Amino acid sequence: MNERQIKYMLTIFREGSISRAAEVLYVSQPSVSQMVRKVEEELRAELFVRHTNPMVLTPAGECYMQAARAIQSIQQNLDRQLEEIRLGTRGSIRLGMPLQRSLELLPDIFPRFHARYPAVNLKLTELGSDALETMLLNHQLDLACLTTSAKTNALNYILINREELVLLASRNTALAGRIEEGRPIDIREAEAESFISLRTGHSTRITQDGLFADAHISPDILFETESIEVAKHAVGPCQAVFLCPKNYIDISPEIKRTCVVYPLIDVEQGRHFYVCHRKDQYLTHYMVELIRLLRPDFALLQGEEFQEA
Repeated sequence: MNERQIKYMLTIFREGSISRAAEVLYVSQPSVSQMVRKVEEELRAELFVRHTNPMVLTPAGECYMQAARAIQSIQQNLDRQLEEIRLGTRGSIRLGMPLQRSLELLPDIFPRFHARYPAVNLKLTELGSDALETMLLNHQLDLACLTTSAKTNALNYILINREELVLLASRNTALAGRIEEGRPIDIREAEAESFISLRTGHSTRITQDGLFADAHISPDILFETESIEVAKHAVGPCQAVFLCPKNYIDISPEIKRTCVVYPLIDVEQGRHFYVCHRKDQYLTHYMVELIRLLRPDFALLQGEEFQEA
C-alpha cells in the first residue's frame, strides 16, 4: 500500500466512480482501472462493488479505506512536523469556511495572522458547512469553521460562539402588524408569509426545513439565495420573512429600520459555530495561532477535553 495507491483508492471512494476519479486525478480512466486491478490482485480481494452508482465498498474495501486514511494521517502529520523543523515559520493551512463567515471574520483575523506568519499560505475553501465537514474528514482540509453539531468522534469541536436562530420580518408583513416586535413566536405564526430562504446545504436551511416539517407547514418561498447578506437585506423591500442567525442581524443594526425580529419557540439550537480539526491531525504552531485568533482562550483548552459528540 503506497502513497499513490492510497490516493487513487480514496479518490475513487470519494467520487463514487472510476471515471470521475480519473477526472479529479488528471489521469486516464484506464490508468485508474489498472490501479484498482493491481491493488485488488495484491490484496486478493475486491474493494468495490462495481455495478452500483455510486460505487460502494465491499467489506474488504471498508477495511482498506480505514487503513488508508490512518496511513494518510500519519504521513501528513510527519510531513508537517518535518516542515516545521525545516522551515520554521513557513508553510500552509488549508482552511474551510462558509462564505458568510469569511466576510465576517477574515477582515479581522487575517491581517493579524499574516503579520505574525507572512510566509504561511492560507488556502481558503468557501463552501457550506456540511460540505466542508466532509472535506475535513476526507483529509482535504486542515481546519474548518463550521456551523454544525458535535456529531462525530473523529473531530475536535472548539466552540467559537453559540447560534440563535430568529425570524426576521418586514415591518409591512401581516405578522408584524399582528404581533409586537420581540415577542417569542411559534413558526406557525408565519405560515402565511412569503419566506426568503437559503439554498439547500446551508445549516440554517437544514434547521428551517426541520421546523417546517415538525410544524406540518409549507410556506411560500419567494426566492432562494446562497447569501445571508442578500437575504437579510431583501426582507424589508420584499415584505418577506427570513430565518436568520441572530449574530448576522446584530452586525447590521440598520436592518431594524425596516424589519422586526422574533425569537422562536421550541427551536432546538443543536448547531453552533465551531472551528474543527481531525483528532489525528498534527497541529503546527501556526495552526494553533489561527485557532487562537478564532478562540482567544484556546491555549487554556489544550490541556482539557474538547467538546465531542
